Formats: sequence, structure tokens, C-alpha cells
Amino acid sequence: MTSARGLLPLALVFAVAAPAGAHHRQTPPVLQFTTSGDTPLPRASAQGTKTFTLAVQSGTGQQVITISPFRDPTLHVPVGSPGNNVDPAISFNGKRVAFATSDDPLHLGKPGEQLVLGVSNTLVPLTQDASGTSTNPVVDTVGLRIAFESAGDLTGTGHPGILQVYVRQPDGSVQQASMGLGTSRNAVLSPKKNRLAFESTSDPTTGADTGISQIWLGDLIDASAARLTAGLGQSRNPALSDDGGLLVFESTADLAGNGADTGVSQVFSYDPKSQTFAQITNDAGGCTLPGVSKVKRDWRITFVCSGEPYYYMLRADQRFQVQTGGGVTQRILGEMGIHFLILSTTGNLLGGSPSPCPPSGGSPSPGKQVYMVNLFKCPADPDLVHGVAHWFPTRGIPPL
Repeated sequence: MTSARGLLPLALVFAVAAPAGAHHRQTPPVLQFTTSGDTPLPRASAQGTKTFTLAVQSGTGQQVITISPFRDPTLHVPVGSPGNNVDPAISFNGKRVAFATSDDPLHLGKPGEQLVLGVSNTLVPLTQDASGTSTNPVVDTVGLRIAFESAGDLTGTGHPGILQVYVRQPDGSVQQASMGLGTSRNAVLSPKKNRLAFESTSDPTTGADTGISQIWLGDLIDASAARLTAGLGQSRNPALSDDGGLLVFESTADLAGNGADTGVSQVFSYDPKSQTFAQITNDAGGCTLPGVSKVKRDWRITFVCSGEPYYYMLRADQRFQVQTGGGVTQRILGEMGIHFLILSTTGNLLGGSPSPCPPSGGSPSPGKQVYMVNLFKCPADPDLVHGVAHWFPTRGIPPL
């Protein structure tokens, strides 16, 4: 595997000579990592603070790459070859990247999508799934445990064709974490406390497919989980904080009330310690794709509402809007430490102004590009319109 540099503006090429922990002082207000194509952020945020991963457009396919922004933000290190590659996820130490591919790069003769792991310039197989439906991986701290989804009945339950969540253990064995006849997908895990979460439409008692996805929370080590939500609307897209102390997700159900389906997604959090919930948003247009990271004594919950990126400081009870100068944001995640956010947006964060902080609204890009915002130099704007989170049944985490 060789290294390749992305074609980025010369103004973004800089050397970091600062000691560890001073990245926020040495890094520019905004860094741009892609300049063409349409690049979404991965479903799960990078767990560590040194390296993250993307699947960027390369010809007619996708190239999985890693970027270490504080070492050299212009250096895109490829993992494997370009092709039909999706859903990259990176370990805490940044040395292992799992992704799904339908190209059979290891020439194993297996059909459809399989999972592979990039380790020290080498690809190794993670699945040999006869159904060719293994995808959507997430990895633990050092990349030894991988949670993913497949419709291949990998543990012999007798129900092939049903998408289930599995955990690949360090010895190569596979355990099924979900159950029943419903669709289970979008697994996430936490580097600490070994928590595992996913969404599933299975009834926890009968196993029947309810058609309504709920959030399940459990343990990564023994691949067990229990249903957490029970609303009449869809609860989806869970995310766990890096410390394992907070779970966030989106739901169209009125979870704080009678559970009715409102038809509009809002962002919720759950504290496993106190077993209490908080509704983070209450926007008429809805909010989606939440992420969460520990920030000192607080948690930063990121999300997108009507194409605009926001975050909420849970204990500080304050919501902020990240300025993009227009455009549409696909996703925003708290990555690379407490001072930084990474987002994929058509907004031009470096155009239209001598200073990118805040951007004045240069021409939007045709595709979504990936940027990193340094909140130390480019603070987000307090959102004075929206109220504080609503906790239920009681407030489980005290304010600062």
C-alpha cells in the first residue's frame, strides 16, 4: 500500500511542531480534507484523537483512506485499492480500518459484500459470508472485536434472509447479538465499558417483526442486548460516546409522552447509569444523525436539523450552531479531540471571506466536502432560539 496526497490548497499545508495537547493552538480555524466528488462521513465517529477514516470518490469507485490531521492534513493514506468499498470504521489507535467491499480483493471467491480489515498495509478477511450481505462494521479499541450486520444466518438460527447484528470475537468466532424475525442494523460500540447498541424491529418477547425499529443496548463482550425504547414511531441511528457514558439516537416517537408517532425525527439521549432519557431537540423540521463525544465533564451531542449542523452541550444545557456559510450538511461528528468537529457539507467554509471564521458564504460546492472546524479558533454560535433538553422521567445527569 502506498501513500497519496490529496489535491488541497497550499494554504492548508502546515507542519505541526506543537507538543501533544496543543493541537487546538497550532491548527488553523478550518481544514478542508476533500475537494471533489461527494464524500459522506462514516456512520460511526473515530474513537481516537489522531486518525480518522473516509471513503472518498476515486474514478467510478470509492477509495478508503485514513487522515492524521495533526501530522499532515494533506496526506491521504489508502487502505486497499479503489473499488466498491463502503462503510469504513477505524480503531481507537488508528491502525486498523474495517470496511465492506464487493470486489473480493483477497480472491476468496465469496459473493456480494464481505468485510475486510486493513492492518499494517495488508488486507485480511473478516467474513466469508456465503450470502454476501456482511456490511456496516464498527470496531473496538484495537480492532479485535467487530460488530456488523448480515442477512446470512451466520450462527445457524434457521432464519436466513433476515438482517441481524453480529459480533466477531478476537478468536474469529461470530456471535449473534440481535434476535427475532425483525430487521436489526446500525450497530455501534464504545471504546470504554464495552457497550453495544443497535436498532431492531424484533419484539423482545415473541421475536415477531413489528415493523417499527427500536433501540437496543447491551454488552459487546457477550453480544447480549435488551430493548430500550418502545414507541410507536421509528427509533434509529444510535451512537455511543467514547467513554460509554451516553447513548444518543433519533426517533419519531413521542418518547417523553404517550409514545405516539409524530412523523418527525428528534434527537434523544439515554444515560445508562441513571436509566433516564432526555429529548435534545424539538424542531418542527426534525433533526437526524446524532453523534456524541465526551468533553471534559460534559458530553457534546452533534446532529443535523434541516441541513444545518448543530451540537448540544448536555450538562451545560446550551445548543450551538456551527456556521457553514450556507449549503446542506450531511453529518457532523465530534472527532479528533474536544476542540474539533468534522462535518460533510456543500457549504464553502473557506470561501467568500479573508477569514473562514465565520464563513461568509462562498459558492456552495456541488458535492459534500469534508472539513474540520477548530472550535478554539472558530467558536460556534449559541442558538438562542431553541430551548434546553427535556429530561424524563427525571433528570439523570445534573447540570454543571
